[in-house]
Amino acid sequence: MREKKYKSSCWSLLLIVLAMLATSCSEDSTTVTSNDYCYIKSVTLGTVKRVITKYDRMGNFISSTNAPFSGNTFAITIDQRTGAIENRDSLPYGSQLSAVIATITFEGATLAYRTKGTEDTWVAYNSIDSLDLTKPLELLLTSVDQQSSRTYTLNINVHKQEGDSLYWSQCESEISQLADMEHMKAFILNDKLMILGKNATGIVLAERSGIEMQGTWQVVPTEDLPHTADIQTLQQQEDCLYLSTSDGEILSSTDAKKWEKIGGGKSVPLTLIEKTKDYFYALSEGKILRSSDAQTWEEEQLDSDPMFLPATGIRTLSVKQSNGNNRVVLIGQREQDAVVWNKMWNKNENETTTKWTYFPNSPDNATPCPRLQHFNLLEYDHNCIAFGGSTLDNSRKALDALYISQDYGITWRPSTELHLPIQLEGIEGCIASAVDKNNFIWVITNAQVWRGRLNRLGFEQQ
Repeated sequence: MREKKYKSSCWSLLLIVLAMLATSCSEDSTTVTSNDYCYIKSVTLGTVKRVITKYDRMGNFISSTNAPFSGNTFAITIDQRTGAIENRDSLPYGSQLSAVIATITFEGATLAYRTKGTEDTWVAYNSIDSLDLTKPLELLLTSVDQQSSRTYTLNINVHKQEGDSLYWSQCESEISQLADMEHMKAFILNDKLMILGKNATGIVLAERSGIEMQGTWQVVPTEDLPHTADIQTLQQQEDCLYLSTSDGEILSSTDAKKWEKIGGGKSVPLTLIEKTKDYFYALSEGKILRSSDAQTWEEEQLDSDPMFLPATGIRTLSVKQSNGNNRVVLIGQREQDAVVWNKMWNKNENETTTKWTYFPNSPDNATPCPRLQHFNLLEYDHNCIAFGGSTLDNSRKALDALYISQDYGITWRPSTELHLPIQLEGIEGCIASAVDKNNFIWVITNAQVWRGRLNRLGFEQQ
């Protein structure tokens, strides 16, 4: 009974305010400032219901799960000038907004709401009642002295796509410039997707017109790039490219077209495996060597027998960890195993003083690094990802899984959430890949070009 009297009095006060057409807190919207008469201080969302639906690679329904979350982790901003109230970081896809508790603190006497753009009856705000936030709400706030009022618009943004879904689009097919490649390495340079490859006629540099959805390809001539260039040794450090030749020379280029010799192994052959900001790393006669200038080389320290260094299929990543540590991930094949090495140093350590660490295939590791033909290794979304052709034991088809490692190559799992394009499954041949500045993964194989991106990595702040 007491609650009914309270609501009745609120309604009476609200009707009086509306009938009086009280003046606003400020008649000039360009000079509105917060004041002690009427303004909203904060808006916080309570628990938000969410439904997560999963599908397989073919788009078939797998499961649907209820996954409520706390809305108070999403900051809601209030523009006192325009009266706009919204969350700049959108709520996850699948959020249900039909009944959400919202805590609104304000300076004033009464607060009422209705759907924006309607002539619906005003409803008195109550902090214990849920709100329908599927559409923007218009909020009307009146001052204690009933001499002023103010309106706001409350709009809650929700992502229109599932953030953890990886969606692919085919950009081009049957690209003649990419046909019959025996080896390929992809990279992004000057906002262009480029392929350095080798076919029966020799080394080919193919350049795409950009990194947008639509693009054209052309073959670009190279200068001073010998036929002995080892395509798979290609490394990129910012806007410079490096590779080694089969006879141990180190070449560099700033445009992938004109190359120059900058060093080499002199008396011993070497294979370039990585270029960090300060050093070159190379394999040579069962050792890892380091050089600051590609001319003078020193032997690196290993924590295990050099016999465990990879012999073929070598791929590396330079990773900047979230804690500030630097790490080089080295993966390759040796006999019947995939082998994994890491070199890590923190901000207080000298890169030259830390050892390379070998991670043997332990019987306790149920998900070791996969042994794939045409192995591709990328850093994406703060994880190592890998994919490639069929497994060396033919237990899995080409491009049928995307593998994820969250521990820098030690353990790997075929992702049940992130998939490669179903159209590529089973296609054999060399594979190249790269990640551009817009977080798109590019996959090039069988003269086809595809790109995909985790939805949430493409979300922009509103």
